[in-house]
Amino acid sequence: MCVAENFRALRDAVIRAAMLLGTDRVYFVAPLVRDARTGRVLVEAGLPKVWARHYRSALHQIDPILQHAIHVSAAFIWPRDIDYEKLTDQQRRFMKIAARYGLESGIGVACYGPQGRAGFLGMTWSQDTPASDEMLLAVHQVGQVSFQRYCQIVKENFKLTPLSNRELEVLSWMCGGKSNPAMAKIIGVSRSSIDAYIRRIFAKFQVTDRTAACMRAYSLGIVASDEVKNMVELARKRDEEGS
Repeated sequence: MCVAENFRALRDAVIRAAMLLGTDRVYFVAPLVRDARTGRVLVEAGLPKVWARHYRSALHQIDPILQHAIHVSAAFIWPRDIDYEKLTDQQRRFMKIAARYGLESGIGVACYGPQGRAGFLGMTWSQDTPASDEMLLAVHQVGQVSFQRYCQIVKENFKLTPLSNRELEVLSWMCGGKSNPAMAKIIGVSRSSIDAYIRRIFAKFQVTDRTAACMRAYSLGIVASDEVKNMVELARKRDEEGS
């Protein structure tokens, strides 16, 4: 799995691993983020094509399995570990649709890679016997190893032109929600200069809008999210209190 040279080879390796674990229905989703509006890459095997089509177009926006994965650090079983009382009507509808297409129950795990990247691996589990702790650990290991290789392949296929210090500064403020006039005032340059920096960032990131640029920056670990900044600030305060 670690030596898979491309996405197809990696997909086939995960399918073989899943079959050894007792299932031939798997799916992988990236990125794993809280913003449900974010487009998702879906790779699946053994699942109906109609489900995959609907998932890519709309169902990913209401998937409670992905949202649950964000909040847990180990592999889990759905629907057992999902609190139905906290699901919205749309999320309950998703679970019914998923069951209709063969995803009534399964094992899922959040997978983490370099530069803050995260994805999700799910395997259906329809056997009569409950999944053991050893099974959950095995799915966790498959997910982590495969996602690490996925990140390597993505990096190999995307060559990023380095950003200048000024472009990094503009990018940071842009991801913080600042407008172009506000950035010009903060940095002390003209509005036209900000426009030029943003065009260069778009070109280097191979995107056409601010949202896509910020998503690329977060996924590549170039800009820290507010959550990471808050964690750093809390850690700094704890260090100061302890000194």
